[in-house]
Amino acid sequence: MNNNLLYKNYLIGCESFQREKHGSWVPQYTITRQVTEANDFPSHQYQFSHTLPTKNEADRYAAQKAQEWIDKNQTP
Repeated sequence: MNNNLLYKNYLIGCESFQREKHGSWVPQYTITRQVTEANDFPSHQYQFSHTLPTKNEADRYAAQKAQEWIDKNQTP
């Protein structure tokens, strides 16, 4: 899976990682706005507390949750 995804003028970076060399993967994402307003933070990052067995699964999960966050927090 590509680690970067463009969604509704936001760039989602999936940054899932392993805490241990052969362990499960922790889903994590960073959202960066392509266009920002004055006094507006250009990014949002979130790391989940649960793990998934593979990097692809963790990245897919992170991308899905990032899209949900964008849909919920996007200003018209």
